[in-house]
Amino acid sequence: MMTPPVTESHDENTLRGGIRPLLFPRSAVMIGATDRTEWTAYLAHRALASGIPAWGVNPNRDDVAGLPCFPSVAALPELPELAFVLVGHGRIEAAVSEALDAGVRAFVIPGLGAESGAEGPPVATRVAKLATEADAAVVGPNCMGVAVPGGPSFWIGTVPESCATGHVSAIAHSGSIGEALLALGGRVGLRCVVSSGGELVRDAADLCAYFAEDEATRAVGLFLETIRRPAAFVRSLELLAVAGKPAVCLKTGRSEAAARATLSHTGALVGSARAFSAMLRRVGAIEVDDYPQLVETLEVLGRRRLPRGTRIAAVSNSGGEGALLADAGHAAGLPFEPLGESLVGQLTTEFPNYVAPGNPLDAWAIDDVSVVFPRSLELLAGSGEFDILLAHIDQSQFMGEHETANALLIAGALADAVDGTEIFPAVTSVQSADPAPAITALARERDVALLRSPGNAMRALAAVVGWRKPTPADPAPPIELGALADGPLPEHESALVLERYGIAFAPRRRAASAAEAAQAAAELGCPVVVKIDGPAHKAAEGGVALGIETPEAAAAAAERLGGSVLVAKQLPSGVEAFCGMARDPAYGPIVAVGLGGAAVEALSLAATCLAPIGDELARELVEDAPGLAAVASETALDAIARAVFALGRLAIDHPEIAACDVNPLILSADGAVAVDALVIVDRRSLE
Repeated sequence: MMTPPVTESHDENTLRGGIRPLLFPRSAVMIGATDRTEWTAYLAHRALASGIPAWGVNPNRDDVAGLPCFPSVAALPELPELAFVLVGHGRIEAAVSEALDAGVRAFVIPGLGAESGAEGPPVATRVAKLATEADAAVVGPNCMGVAVPGGPSFWIGTVPESCATGHVSAIAHSGSIGEALLALGGRVGLRCVVSSGGELVRDAADLCAYFAEDEATRAVGLFLETIRRPAAFVRSLELLAVAGKPAVCLKTGRSEAAARATLSHTGALVGSARAFSAMLRRVGAIEVDDYPQLVETLEVLGRRRLPRGTRIAAVSNSGGEGALLADAGHAAGLPFEPLGESLVGQLTTEFPNYVAPGNPLDAWAIDDVSVVFPRSLELLAGSGEFDILLAHIDQSQFMGEHETANALLIAGALADAVDGTEIFPAVTSVQSADPAPAITALARERDVALLRSPGNAMRALAAVVGWRKPTPADPAPPIELGALADGPLPEHESALVLERYGIAFAPRRRAASAAEAAQAAAELGCPVVVKIDGPAHKAAEGGVALGIETPEAAAAAAERLGGSVLVAKQLPSGVEAFCGMARDPAYGPIVAVGLGGAAVEALSLAATCLAPIGDELARELVEDAPGLAAVASETALDAIARAVFALGRLAIDHPEIAACDVNPLILSADGAVAVDALVIVDRRSLE
């Protein structure tokens, strides 16, 4: 279900209230209650059975499916907290206006979608104006509504009885994704699911801010199509992180747009999708790539206990499936380390058929299933070697009776083995089908995660294990830079700016003539590099002369390049790194780091993060840059991290700086030294 934006603009930073009555009303009215169809009668019956005072508005009926009806909202016996608006698009504006006049301040409006055609958007705009002026909150339009498993649900679809209650709250711009979450058959314990649709006057930012304070919410799932107020959304995710509540986000529309036409490499590296990912990194949100990965991650977060460390073991009923799980763990950063000698001794003593017990442990045919699986799980859990314990078994509602009984026995044995410990238990499977209902019920009762697909399962576990509250950057007084000219600064001035922030550069001299170039080479000591004294991409334009071994050669190079040049000490060759900053129009300054030189052109080789960036996050960013940690010394990595931190601080201190590149940084065992830089100033963007 697509949700085209129909809202009028709002303050980018304001997080608006009035959310609780939208999600968990204490009374409600169904405007347009009718039993004209079996479906509308069902909605009226569900409102009656909601457990809260509920009424209908229908001037022609005293009741609908047992729901007491009145001619208007003003005629109700008391003022309802929420209005569920189910009239046609031609009557919605009048219905909302009447309810506002009566004092209602929370609305769920499923309509004004495709069914309203060209008339819908103007009506939506007028309804938004009415609600905004009255400071009323709205879910919708063009949405499914709000579903609360086990509670009042003002939702135009079915809330299945199999839906598990729990502490994960979810927001979906797509109503179909909301329905998919509700139809998980007992997986992912849900606090509520909000299909927010067109987000008239309350959006994902407002909902996340509410969930940050909601004691019953411990994690949040997000399926997003567009971010209507980026600054407010960032702030709401920060509130969730501070509250210790992981947010898991799946966003559509992430394909790379063409790189912006810019002098800055970083500008090409940071497109809208990369900027969004960079923002999620800084606020500590977990980003996932597809719906199954979203579900598996929420399944882990939906348990009452969470994994506390990376030490992981599994007992499998198949050597091949165990190997598949091990490969997935390695790829996700959760490797299955060999079992300790003492544990191996215990296993082989009790079960001699374990010739060489590995991890994952293949227990198939070692002994009777009812003996070897429970005892093996018990020994692994009791060893003290593991934070996560998996039973990697086939689980599908289509298995035979015997196989289902074995799976149920093993799942129960896993729950028994970790009982009284802090070990996180999960049943993993290669199957994509739903587990047998008995296994789902046992897992829910015993707090065992049910995870499907080794790859998604291991990525979900790794993401939750790795989640930490983001460490904020320590505020420091801005460093003054003096007057900077608008536009791209020459390399020398760019380097001066970055040196003020602690980034080391190779020694350099400006030379206005060939004679001055020779003198500069003599002072610096050859070999030197002679460059055009300009701002951008000099090497690509033939404006760099390398390997100048004498002052006379420096003079000749200067003459060839036009006289006015920059002479710099040439450093020994080494691994090259890159870091830079560009401002995304939606989210602000994004810092990027990766392999430098020609490799910077490969978008996949950069790690990005929204500024400001603390010391710890800067080092994490450097370590996550593909390939960089494998070729750089610890000292060099520290130096790059300091440069990343400096660029983040520069971005916050000086909003007039639109972008900057440091490319390359030459790495050595002693650290990292920059040999080229570009800073772009644009004060017009501040107007």
